[in-house]
Amino acid sequence: MLAAVICLSVLCLVLTVGLSVVVGYLFRQYVTDVTPIYSHPECFDENGNQLPDEIIAFRFEGGQHLDEFDD
Repeated sequence: MLAAVICLSVLCLVLTVGLSVVVGYLFRQYVTDVTPIYSHPECFDENGNQLPDEIIAFRFEGGQHLDEFDD
């Protein structure tokens, strides 16, 4: 009897994990399809084409660590 309970428990666990993976994948796909992609309007010209040469990127290295407890 114990073997049957263990077998059914493992089967239920595998089915639950499989179902959750499928539902999670479908939900992620739905959110990806429904969510609009926002972009900055200053990155486009008057025709709606992206301006890759005009984009400026800033990179801050070795910044100061501000600690509110240092006086």
